Amino acid sequence: MSKGSKPTIRDVAMAADVSLTTVSYVLSGRHGGTTRISQPTQDRVLAAVKELGYVPNQAARGMRRGKTDVVAVAIGNLEWPWDRALATTAAKILPEHGFQPVILLGDDWRQFMMSGGADGVIIGYFPESRSEDETVTELARRGVAQVVISGTMKPQGFDVLAPESEAGLRECMEFLTASHRRIACIRRADPAGRRKSRYAAYAAWLERAGIPLDESLVRTSNHHPATAYRSALELLQMPNRPTAMVCTDDMEALQAIRAAYRLGLRVPEDIQIVGVGNSTEGQEYDPALTTVGPDPIFEKVVHMLLDRLSGTTPAAGVRVASPWKLHRRGTTRG
Repeated sequence: MSKGSKPTIRDVAMAADVSLTTVSYVLSGRHGGTTRISQPTQDRVLAAVKELGYVPNQAARGMRRGKTDVVAVAIGNLEWPWDRALATTAAKILPEHGFQPVILLGDDWRQFMMSGGADGVIIGYFPESRSEDETVTELARRGVAQVVISGTMKPQGFDVLAPESEAGLRECMEFLTASHRRIACIRRADPAGRRKSRYAAYAAWLERAGIPLDESLVRTSNHHPATAYRSALELLQMPNRPTAMVCTDDMEALQAIRAAYRLGLRVPEDIQIVGVGNSTEGQEYDPALTTVGPDPIFEKVVHMLLDRLSGTTPAAGVRVASPWKLHRRGTTRG
């Protein structure tokens, strides 16, 4: 870099001893996808950016104009049907309103948004922790438009779409316990003491129906499709296999259907399967998935953010309830 000239992305790459692509991924927030960049490498790139005083061209334009025309969508994983549907809907609608969508996976949304990477963000990936609350609060203080999908947060300068799953989960378990005694469960994660988790609802309604909780019928997928598939195979090959299965996410339920077919079992004749989420993929599967979830909300979420970006939403924020119910389709009978 010559004296007095502005640093370029090539200068950053040389200083950090990495490729131009690596610098681009680190600065864009896209590195939570299939490209894996180690934390030491990320730190080295960011240190070079700071030392050189590099400002990405897009950010520089954004600072001059006061906006980026970028909207971020924070999701957990594109392999999850719910997240994929949200990302797909945002990618369709946002360009029609002059915004470029950026899909961020996992925790990357925090660094991206705090660096001024986008005018607004839809936060569909939100582990409940204090650090996440503080990020949202700080972004609201800066005037960044936000819509958070959360059953626990209250609007404070941002909007909340609040899933209300309790009634739907109750309806699901009442429906299954009326005709089944061996009801398996594939849950996303091990219980963390949350009384209102999907797994907690499963356990509570078994007890209410007078059915003892059988831990041998419970598996944890860690929200990985391959693990969910193996878990379903294990459950369906038990000598006294379950006659029904509750999966705490549609992704796990779809994997369970695959496992049943591999074993030559019929759905719903031999095993009835229920998911959670009411994803588009579940609705279009064959057979269509019985699931607990809201009526379609993805367009609603995107338009909530567009309203906040346009300034038509109250500054204090709004909370929009999203009631869940049981959608009976082809993977159950009765």
